[in-house]
Amino acid sequence: MHIVTTMPGNTEGAPQRSYTFRAEHPPLVGALVYRWDFDTAQAQTTTPQIEHAFEHVGWYRVRVTVTQGQAVLGSGSLLVNIRMDPPVLPMVAIPAGTFLRGSLRGEYLEQPVVRVRITTPLLMSAYEITQTQWEQVMGTSPSYHRGASLPVESITWMDAVDFCNRLSIRQGLQPCYRINGDTVECDWTATGYRLPTEAEWEYAARAGTTTDVYTGDIEQPLAECTPTDTIDPRLDRIAWYCNNSGYEPQPVGRKEPNAWGLYDMIGNVAELVWDWSDGSSYTAGDTLDPRGPRTGLQRRFRGGSFLDGARQCRAAARQYATFPTRGKFYVGLRLVRRAQ
Repeated sequence: MHIVTTMPGNTEGAPQRSYTFRAEHPPLVGALVYRWDFDTAQAQTTTPQIEHAFEHVGWYRVRVTVTQGQAVLGSGSLLVNIRMDPPVLPMVAIPAGTFLRGSLRGEYLEQPVVRVRITTPLLMSAYEITQTQWEQVMGTSPSYHRGASLPVESITWMDAVDFCNRLSIRQGLQPCYRINGDTVECDWTATGYRLPTEAEWEYAARAGTTTDVYTGDIEQPLAECTPTDTIDPRLDRIAWYCNNSGYEPQPVGRKEPNAWGLYDMIGNVAELVWDWSDGSSYTAGDTLDPRGPRTGLQRRFRGGSFLDGARQCRAAARQYATFPTRGKFYVGLRLVRRAQ
């Protein structure tokens, strides 16, 4: 026996909104009684369907027991997530096109520099996902640095794909990810939210430019936050990094965006992407919608953070990766979805 509902995705809902719950089971003969338990309220019906509204946000276990006389014929349960209405993310258009991926001014992992084509127009969140937005979908924020308008961080890669699916469901979009334990597959044709690939991220970060960052080349592109480093004027305009952040993340959207309207692509918190990391540099022939290695132990993140120096805060920089089940207090996310 199982329970189906009119809640989006059969598990996601908003408080003080009525949803239909229905017990589905094989045909049964005779008079039946359905005993419903919604954690904070109980009810009894003689038909398999009932309406219920949850008053407050939170997780609830919905249970139903079917009886006939004194005999229990079966039971089922469903865990539901009641949250405020999902956030509306400001999105900007990322056109299909080509760009030069990588750099000769950085690490070997950024080479060879080749022209890559992104064939699908995208919508990308203009800002990094904030703690408020994360809490609207997930209920709580794991962030180490607390603040409603600060970017969410300390999330795992698995948390991020779960967030994408939940937000997609709440907005009536087709989820991109199929999650089975620690295995995740992506449906690239789905309409819902997902993490950008490394190539999509760099393409969006560059916004048509070929320099270290979209304001130009950095004076010390290999600087590593040493006491002798000075604030780079091209980075200072667009990024919170170690020389101007006070070693803390800052509210999103307070620096200059790139030509496509994307804020904090460089600095503030680094951003999770889809690709596995196998420790190798780029494959020269992988030039059409690259999606990285098929397997690996760690997932990439990009963009540098409030802790990083100029070396990590270049559009081409790709030094880092993280295990999918481990969060870092300087790594967050932004989302993309198909534009058509």
